[in-house]
Amino acid sequence: MNLEIVNTIERFATNPEKSTDNHVLISLMNKPILLIDDDRPVRRALRLFLEGHAFDCKEADDGLEGLTFLDGGLSVDVVLSDYHMPLINGLNFLKALAYRASGQGIHVILLSGNMTKEIEQTAKKAGAFAVLAKPYDPQELLAIISGASTQRVS
Repeated sequence: MNLEIVNTIERFATNPEKSTDNHVLISLMNKPILLIDDDRPVRRALRLFLEGHAFDCKEADDGLEGLTFLDGGLSVDVVLSDYHMPLINGLNFLKALAYRASGQGIHVILLSGNMTKEIEQTAKKAGAFAVLAKPYDPQELLAIISGASTQRVS
């Protein structure tokens, strides 16, 4: 399944003109997006796709590294995190983020290759902005990022 995800994202990364909202998205993001996924090829493909749509990205191998970046001063509005990872998974990352001053105002989008209703409900309850099953529609992901970028957390 990871190869399918990588191929889908790379196909869209090489054809960014297919995005109908490119001009809107470019103006929305002035901070990088933090990408957290222990699967390096999937994370790389996602980074290339987003960079093809004028987003700046910072990569982390797992939730622990993601928290370390944020605790170290990395400023982001949006985090895209895999759900299933070693050390600190996506859900525990989300929960830990809620207790940090550096985590206030950050929208977390969780991605899972093994999506269940229980995972989705638990993640939403923990504060996830959105939850997407892999493989996801890249255009849907761009729309969700756009929504997360324009919505302010109160």
